[in-house]
Amino acid sequence: MKRPPQERARLLRLMRITLAGAAVIVLLGVAAVVGGVFDPSREQRARDWVEREYGAKLGGCEELPKQRLECELERPSPKLLDRLGRPARDRVCLFVFENASVALDGYAPCRSS
Repeated sequence: MKRPPQERARLLRLMRITLAGAAVIVLLGVAAVVGGVFDPSREQRARDWVEREYGAKLGGCEELPKQRLECELERPSPKLLDRLGRPARDRVCLFVFENASVALDGYAPCRSS
């Protein structure tokens, strides 16, 4: 049985509105990704990495040349203290590379090189 013309028109309009809404959502998502909305800062990547790898917490960070960050060490962990060598200083040096990888310099604070 065929649908009445009014109902068919209403369903087509509803489908067009749904497709337009989906297209807007996809475009906003693409714009957010391209615009870097979901790209964490170098400082945030360093904090996340230290917390994940060593269970320690970093404070404020200072950007240095050559992709380095020197960060305050708020809450050290035994694993991080072993890696840095005791006695631990109050700042730690990290390398945060463009490919999002992070490496801990074994010497804290950052060397002047």
